[in-house]
Amino acid sequence: MSARPLPCISLKAMLIRMTPGPTKSSATSRILGTGEMADRVRAHDWAATTLGPIESWSKELVTIVNLTLCSPSPARTMWGPEFLLIYNDAYSPIPGKRHPACLGQPAKSVYGEAWHVVGPLLEKAYATGETFFYEKLAVPLASEEGVKDRYLNYSFNPIYEDGKIVGLFGPLHDVTGEVISMQERNAMAEALRESQERMNAIYSSSIEYIGILTPEGIILDCNRASLEFADSTREEVIGINFADGPWFAYTPGAPIVMREVIARAAGGEFIRSELPLIRPNGETITFDFSLAPVRDADGKVIFLVPEGRDINELKRAEAALLQSEKLAAVGRLASSIAHEINNPLESVMNLIYLARSHARVPEAQQYLDLADQEIRRVSIIANQTLRFHKQSSNPQAVSSFDLYSSVLRIYEGRLRNSNISVERRLRTEQPVVCFEGEVRQVLSNLISNAIDAMPSGGRLLLRDRKGRSWATGREGIVLTIADTGGGMSVQVLHSIFDAFFTTKGIAGTGLGLWVSQEIVKRHHGALHVRSAQGKGTVFALFLPFDAERR
Repeated sequence: MSARPLPCISLKAMLIRMTPGPTKSSATSRILGTGEMADRVRAHDWAATTLGPIESWSKELVTIVNLTLCSPSPARTMWGPEFLLIYNDAYSPIPGKRHPACLGQPAKSVYGEAWHVVGPLLEKAYATGETFFYEKLAVPLASEEGVKDRYLNYSFNPIYEDGKIVGLFGPLHDVTGEVISMQERNAMAEALRESQERMNAIYSSSIEYIGILTPEGIILDCNRASLEFADSTREEVIGINFADGPWFAYTPGAPIVMREVIARAAGGEFIRSELPLIRPNGETITFDFSLAPVRDADGKVIFLVPEGRDINELKRAEAALLQSEKLAAVGRLASSIAHEINNPLESVMNLIYLARSHARVPEAQQYLDLADQEIRRVSIIANQTLRFHKQSSNPQAVSSFDLYSSVLRIYEGRLRNSNISVERRLRTEQPVVCFEGEVRQVLSNLISNAIDAMPSGGRLLLRDRKGRSWATGREGIVLTIADTGGGMSVQVLHSIFDAFFTTKGIAGTGLGLWVSQEIVKRHHGALHVRSAQGKGTVFALFLPFDAERR
């Protein structure tokens, strides 16, 4: 709301032009103008009000009433300290249903719902003679839907008689429609602004690489992720051709391919393909890349939207899955081979037994004993291969001694060739009920990693003890696998249980410890590790005695 002073009305000219001559004193001759309100003013019983009959009205009152009635704009006169209301035809919609009964009534009784707003303004103007204009004043007025705010351009001019303020006059304009339209436009603009902010937030924070191009490929905008990939700023790329951007500068042939893609997309074709790109730091990242045309209502291409999603992890996962399937196939093949080897092995062992019983030369007996020992070792390995591949559908009780022994037989050759001594300290005889094949897989992975950590030899320490889970309170067994290898850094320790993390290069899948951790969780156990560079690594595997419960 704003208010500004207006000049006082000069009644001298109006009195000369509008005041009736001295011979005419009737209401009909004193009140000029035509229309509903002019007729009602002439017909009203003014004698019943403090104004008295029209014939007794002062020249000032007659003049201001005629000015009110003849005004083409909404106008009203409020006379006396009661602010008796006199208004013209254009003003009649303001009081609503109270029209025409409100003619000649005190303004406070007419506009009781609005008096807390307009009352102080009228009373101040009447008391001080100040003239004000209030723009878009919110005034609560009664309507068919109840009391609602109407927005009015509100003005007051004091009327003087013999130097004394006797009333107020002023035009009034209802600008509610204009204000509501402005409010709706502002609300729409605010909603649009908020929507744009949300879209910008999504656009800027998206981990996918997104941009906006002209049909010719000129960059209009790009998000934060795409700039980070290229190690560039927005100022460096806006306005250049997308094909000449830093995203393709380090990948041979990429700018030429991108110009061809832009031309196809500008013609309305949606492009999508895998796109390997080289970053400024030399790293290669494979993207699921697309370039989509955006059309206007007439179907004309007005923008191009490039998007890129880093699928390196997906590609690694696919490769790991393929490797896992290959390993599974190898396992099945190894199981089949082991099964086929077992039958002739039994025959050979029987033949050696018969040969030993008939051997008379001591040297021959010695050779047969060695042959029997090696054949039995081959048989153990074959049987162990079968057990590793064949997973029991039911849990079974197994001791730590059997678990350790079955795994060590597999790695007997690697341990001997790597000059690694094995020290076992087993103190717990109580078995653990578990899925034996899965637990052997965990121990096999831990022992294999320990052997890899000691390429120049060392000590492999295998221990067990009873323990209790602090998280669940369940009793169980703690299996410890320790090595005297080079140990791990803090950074490696933080990542060893992550899928696809490996320190073995192409020789590792990065799945061993991740799968082991999942197996341990399914057995309601825990797998902990501590390591120090130059001192070795210790894994502690806790399994509840009733670990089969899932």
